Amino acid sequence: MYYIIQENLFREEGHDKLISCLERFQFTYELVKVIPFIEDVVFLTDRKDVFVFGSLKLARLSKKYGWNPGALVTDNHNYEVYAKYYKSELLNYDSRIYEIQDDFEWEYEQQFIRPCLDSKVFTGKVFEQKDWETAKNNLLINGHATPETRIQVARPKKITQEVRFWIVGGNIITYSTYRRGSFLFYNGNVDPDAIEYAQKMIDIFQLARTFVIDIALTENGWKIIECGSTSCAGFYDADMQKLIFALENSFNKFITCISGC
Repeated sequence: MYYIIQENLFREEGHDKLISCLERFQFTYELVKVIPFIEDVVFLTDRKDVFVFGSLKLARLSKKYGWNPGALVTDNHNYEVYAKYYKSELLNYDSRIYEIQDDFEWEYEQQFIRPCLDSKVFTGKVFEQKDWETAKNNLLINGHATPETRIQVARPKKITQEVRFWIVGGNIITYSTYRRGSFLFYNGNVDPDAIEYAQKMIDIFQLARTFVIDIALTENGWKIIECGSTSCAGFYDADMQKLIFALENSFNKFITCISGC
């Protein structure tokens, strides 16, 4: 496949690992700029067998350009969809769903709030009421959200560890711890019970042919934090060689079948 990668999006070390892997194994790629308020991207290739790494805007534009597989952001990348399958395995299954314009009851001094869609409209985190009102108004004024943007609101939970898994074709390909307690901690060594738990969840439901799933260790065991797009997820300490080879093995076969079956 051909890879289109957005400039200046991922953390420098993650970006360098991706580029280094593509160059080492002679996979073709190009870097592109995604400019705010411009609904086009300047690129050189005329190929359609393109995989995208970048923002959700670039993911959306990949459909416009007919790239296949593109970014694989589907209707399943929505808490309200995958909650029907994962249910109480979700860390925030107690969430109440609102539109961002709603004046909901503030049940706790602090509440965890995030978008229902994997939209990156804002980063989910714990807010106090005054901070949320400020953030909400800024999102609406700046046009980053619409009044109808759906959000989930939940009681904050105590988390001791957070791990991301990259899935291709129903299999865990690589993983990375990215937080221990309140500290960022990037490490490719992951507890076996976390891997076992993640695979059980993947066996229940898969958002797409490739996606990422984040899990957290809580006082009640492992729980799913959220699911997202492989194209738009930070890399942490993932094994990029394993990920790229898995994408090639899965999507080259898939694309060949679509065009030749």
